Amino acid sequence: EKLDTECMQHSLSAYWINSSHNTYLTGDQFQSQSSVAMYTHALHCGCRCLELDCFDGPRDTGDNRPIVWVYHMFTMTTRILFSDIIEVIKQFIDSNPDCYPMILSLENHCSLPYQEAMATCMTSVFGESLYIPEDSAINDALPSPEELKGKVLLKGRRITDTKE
Repeated sequence: EKLDTECMQHSLSAYWINSSHNTYLTGDQFQSQSSVAMYTHALHCGCRCLELDCFDGPRDTGDNRPIVWVYHMFTMTTRILFSDIIEVIKQFIDSNPDCYPMILSLENHCSLPYQEAMATCMTSVFGESLYIPEDSAINDALPSPEELKGKVLLKGRRITDTKE
């Protein structure tokens, strides 16, 4: 059965979206392993909203840049690199350029320098695939899934004042 693209012309917010919670976990949320491969698995299963629980990690010993980790806080789960997840998602987009949009649900526990590292990583890896609305369109309805094919959208709190 082929999808009727006429039904994909409404604002993205008008649709139910196949979502994943704790996408990175291979098992339970208390002591299982975290794996980048779980993102690939979720995408191939049709999931279009992926969760990333982001935390400050160490700083790179060579250039002192912030390294962002993804894991389940206050548990014994293992940690994986934010940048590795972004790379895997980009590989999926490159091999499926006409896929409907992906939403990255960022549960962000990072300090500002680490958030800046996340932004740099996503803009450099995703490039034109990253959907960045114009400031004037922030309160407008989202474009349709058809218009957003091959794009990555970010879901999270928007920083409006660095004092918050």
